[in-house]
Amino acid sequence: DSIGQTIATGYTVSKLLWLKQYEAQNYAQIKSILLPHDYINFWLTGEKTAEFGDASGTGFFDTRQRGWSEKVLSLVDENSDLSEMLPRLISAQEPAGKLSQSAAGALGLPAGILVSSGGGDNMMGAIGTGNVKEGILTMSLGTSGTVYAQMNQPSQDKTGLIAGFCSSTNAWLPLICTMNVTNVTSVVQTAFGIELEVFNQHLKETAIGADGLVMLPFLNGERTPDLPESTGSLFGIRPDNFNAANLCRAAVEGVSFGLRYGLDLLENSGQQVTAIRLIGGGSKSNQWRQIIADMMDKPVVMPAESEAAALGAALQAEWCHAGQSGNDDSLEDICSRGVLLQSGSECQPDRQNAEKYQQAYEHYTQIKHHMYPTL
Repeated sequence: DSIGQTIATGYTVSKLLWLKQYEAQNYAQIKSILLPHDYINFWLTGEKTAEFGDASGTGFFDTRQRGWSEKVLSLVDENSDLSEMLPRLISAQEPAGKLSQSAAGALGLPAGILVSSGGGDNMMGAIGTGNVKEGILTMSLGTSGTVYAQMNQPSQDKTGLIAGFCSSTNAWLPLICTMNVTNVTSVVQTAFGIELEVFNQHLKETAIGADGLVMLPFLNGERTPDLPESTGSLFGIRPDNFNAANLCRAAVEGVSFGLRYGLDLLENSGQQVTAIRLIGGGSKSNQWRQIIADMMDKPVVMPAESEAAALGAALQAEWCHAGQSGNDDSLEDICSRGVLLQSGSECQPDRQNAEKYQQAYEHYTQIKHHMYPTL
């Protein structure tokens, strides 16, 4: 664990090793190793740079020391100096360069425009939700789910389940990803022909715990916990509780329990979470937002701008420009002006509901451990 995280299959280092093993001729022709985001910046500026946040996903970046890991690179290829093929590392506020003449001509823009570092989608999503100081957690209810929150020091995770990324704010952004959220609710809707309005009405009318119906929603396998071969399961089926309404609620509760598991992992690693910024398609449901507030026992609010990553990139660019212009505005200052919260989207946790969800979550966890004893 010398680089501060467990290397995943999808990281760049895994792809690089695969290329070396299975396409040696193509591997031998490598001159530069750039992430897609880094290549775009190279096309724009002619400069090969990488910032700490996106570099965290390569698998050969030491997220604690914030530098390329010679140890990991030598494990990929002990006979070549791969570090010579890597871009220059820059801090998040540092520009990647200036718009080149060739790129300016292609885009119809003046040459010399400052190009900010940019970053990964979750790193930009953090900025675009105002998640640039400790205490705020961003949670996404998309096809898959993510939870992440800024820390001012590296995560002390002992489980290996947290992606110990750097942020694109010169701090750290430990992150949990689950593979199943709205993909599960969509399957239930399709199977029963339930319109979204009716689905939300079912959430409103059913009780916490879905009258004993529990879903392990691992339709796509699962990443957190690490269960790639798992499938979805239903438990507690009785003649009086097996209906479309309870199934809708069991689906929402099941996928939300997966995010609660992620929140617990973050808090157990030293994270302090006081508020949740909720994004993604599922966040548009008033009922689901309240379920999240009660289940996590945290206040929840939606940002006014749903395209949080795009907004985050713009705000980071403003921060970069401020730094180059001698303006001492902090990124927190910029986000306080640029990140607006959606009026009427606030949900406060209900104490009694939070206690009921704690019991339901413990029941869900028992079933999960029964099905997957190695967890």
